[in-house]
Amino acid sequence: MVAKYLMDFEGLIDLLGEELKNPLPGMEGQIKMAPKPVNNTRFNFNHLNEVKLGGVLILLYPKDGSVYFPLTERNQYPGIHSGQISLPGGKKERQDSSLTDTSIRETTEEIGVLGVNVNVLGNLSELYIQASNFKVLPTVGYTANRPEFINDKREVANLLEVDLKELLNPGIRFSKQMKVKNDLELHIPYFDIQNQMVWGATAMILSEFVTILNRIN
Repeated sequence: MVAKYLMDFEGLIDLLGEELKNPLPGMEGQIKMAPKPVNNTRFNFNHLNEVKLGGVLILLYPKDGSVYFPLTERNQYPGIHSGQISLPGGKKERQDSSLTDTSIRETTEEIGVLGVNVNVLGNLSELYIQASNFKVLPTVGYTANRPEFINDKREVANLLEVDLKELLNPGIRFSKQMKVKNDLELHIPYFDIQNQMVWGATAMILSEFVTILNRIN
């Protein structure tokens, strides 16, 4: 199990970098935390036209003898993702040469992590978010030391520093019935992380990441 590597940051980074070169679990990993009934366009989106493109970053760093990554609590605003817990990231802009560049630039803008300090390990599977018409590419990267976080007060209400040991604990997985856009009622799987509900695309991305981590032994 990956747990034995969580005290060895450099060892985990090396193993994860190699694992990300292998075929990704994709839908197999994502669907475990997908709202039910499952919208299959999340996984079969090549026919979609005029989607917006975005990138998010799973940023690993050492802290207190373990491995952490940040999540952000969005500020309240008139929009469907208001107040949600998310990975740092956002929409691709013209200056971005790739969606990995998008994820790093947005992480710098949202939580102050200097892009030059981010080392890229690889990518996870793309995911389509129907509610906002975004096709998102997650990137996995790391910094050698804990970053000095500076939250953008316009976008970030709070920063959560999450221990990978917490994410790997099956005991933080729950589900509930919830009404979403247009009063549609769904069965929502979620991670309970620091008393925050992490669901939707963020939970699906993290679920694939956990699947990859659990392949390391």
